[in-house]
Amino acid sequence: MDNKKIAVIFPGMGYHSDKPLLYFSKRLARENGYEIIEVNYEFPYKAREIMNDNVRMKEAFEIAADQIKEELGEISFTDYSDVLFIGKSIGTALAAYYDRQLQVGARHLVFTPVPQTFDMLKEEAGIVFHGLDDSWCPTDIARSRCGELGLELYTVDKANHSLETGSAAKDIHNLRGILQKVKQFIVPYKVVMFDLDGTLTDSGRAITSSVAYALSNFGITDQPQEKLETFIGPSLYDSFVREYQMKDEDCNKAVALYRSIYEKERMYDVGIYDGIPTLLSNLKEKGFTVILITSKPLVFAEKILERVGLSKYFDHMVGPDLSDHSSDKKRLIENAITTYGLNKNVCIMVGDTAYDIKGAADAGIDSIAVTYGYGDTAEMVDEGATFLVNSAKEIEALI
Repeated sequence: MDNKKIAVIFPGMGYHSDKPLLYFSKRLARENGYEIIEVNYEFPYKAREIMNDNVRMKEAFEIAADQIKEELGEISFTDYSDVLFIGKSIGTALAAYYDRQLQVGARHLVFTPVPQTFDMLKEEAGIVFHGLDDSWCPTDIARSRCGELGLELYTVDKANHSLETGSAAKDIHNLRGILQKVKQFIVPYKVVMFDLDGTLTDSGRAITSSVAYALSNFGITDQPQEKLETFIGPSLYDSFVREYQMKDEDCNKAVALYRSIYEKERMYDVGIYDGIPTLLSNLKEKGFTVILITSKPLVFAEKILERVGLSKYFDHMVGPDLSDHSSDKKRLIENAITTYGLNKNVCIMVGDTAYDIKGAADAGIDSIAVTYGYGDTAEMVDEGATFLVNSAKEIEALI
């Protein structure tokens, strides 16, 4: 097979491969190494002439099916390691029929199927996209049949058979979410990178109390908790410069004071966020590569994860040494990608601050911004977070 991949586009009636859902799905497939085949067929009726008319629908289907056999008859699908069928409307039924008849074993992206599609789709064949105002397929049918067949169902509120709502702004927003799901289906994530503080562990007390101790040696006391919490995430050195405009000598002294109390008394004063152990355990059971990406000195991060019982879930840990003062997560992510020979397309970064999200974006990988940590949600959105979640459970559901 030589790891060859092929994607076949099955358009709908009047919804051709130059329309958004098929056009961008096709591009995503091509960008990820798929050979693209676009099926062309002609129907004896217009779409409105077969809607709710089972006789004409059957006739149109049979005519198109014959044309497809001619177009695809010369392709040896067994030569490919992955076959992806991307269908729209009646094209989803044709894709399912062709797959079943020839035992292709394709994975299916099913855009706005007609009810007849579900009679031919195999169990767990792929993902179905359905508009809740789709007049061609009632939502109760889509839900029940997806449940019966073990198909993932992605719904779009107030969307029609083209997954459009009538509002350009809403449609652009919806299309982004749809295409993220499409991308994830085409090339599933295999590597999950986690930030530490504020993402896996609640280390707020340990960090803020150690910062307060260091500041007190400069005569700086009674600092707002919100200001102290800005030290959670970026490097200490950068934070002392940013928040207190310290010069190099004072920064180094402040960092040394922080570490003197942190390592001796407070490093292990951390909690684990709800659901994190289960999330990490399940990711490992499913075969994911799990990597720690932290701005905390690696020697501290390793000790903390060992103490709280999470180190066993990590394949690799990447972080700076004690002399490295950079908050640049991009550098750490790229280091992991290069060192471990990772494909960027299958990597995703999980973090709670804008530093995590910006680092992921700059490194060219997707990201999950968690809202339960110490970062600012608006800042993470502004930095281009791919996904936004509120809990560890939502992380697992998303991945």
